[in-house]
Amino acid sequence: MGAQDIKWSAWTRDMEKFLRLRTFPVGLKLYENVDALQENKWLRRPQEKLSLCQLITIVRTFDWTVGGVADDLVTQGCASVLGLSELTDFVTSGEMRSKVWLESRDDAAECERVIQRIPFGKYKAFSLAPTAYDPFVPDMVLIYGNAAQMSLLVNAIQYDKFERLTFFSVGETSCSDVIGRCFVDQVPALSIPCYGERRFGHAADDELAIGLPVRDCARILRNLETLYKKGIRYPISQYGAQVSPFAALDAVYGFSGQTEK
Repeated sequence: MGAQDIKWSAWTRDMEKFLRLRTFPVGLKLYENVDALQENKWLRRPQEKLSLCQLITIVRTFDWTVGGVADDLVTQGCASVLGLSELTDFVTSGEMRSKVWLESRDDAAECERVIQRIPFGKYKAFSLAPTAYDPFVPDMVLIYGNAAQMSLLVNAIQYDKFERLTFFSVGETSCSDVIGRCFVDQVPALSIPCYGERRFGHAADDELAIGLPVRDCARILRNLETLYKKGIRYPISQYGAQVSPFAALDAVYGFSGQTEK
């Protein structure tokens, strides 16, 4: 099933059912033409310059649709992750990041070099909306959850297409590890919200963030449902720290029926 065929409101309801998410999944859409922002009557432009993580939080907790252009974002760093802006020498040289996050300007410059950003030049505007309302066909979906919820998402990603998953963290600017990597590499991208996203974007202490390519969204949901039917559910039931797990494992894997060869 392609992204065009997904009923995003139904997808969201099922995703929330299986994972019991605390906040709304967020759809991200990029536009080559600024005029496209006017096509959604529910879209709100920021009244002052905000960070990208603030806007994501407004969507996933206020239940609003927001959008804008590079100039609506508080720094060129936020805009550059979405491919809406280039970086100045102040950033690329490492001067900015070395003021706080890294000891040397060389390390800071290397950090800026490896941060994944959507390539600049193609897109001029963006919008973010809860997928619950079928706002548009998103380019990717952002989900926030705790470690147990993300573990089940990883299981669903791997269920019918196993690979050892690799995730990244550049430390500060975690939005690049989620949005930039998911968009550019077209892979599920999980990371730890950074200090800035916690301070300004209000990410909770127990939250992780993942970006899902839309081409995988239907498959991941289908696999979550399959795992649910097999008893792999959230919240994860606890068996007991001082009780032998053999009986529970044997019921699933049939260990007692195996003979040594």
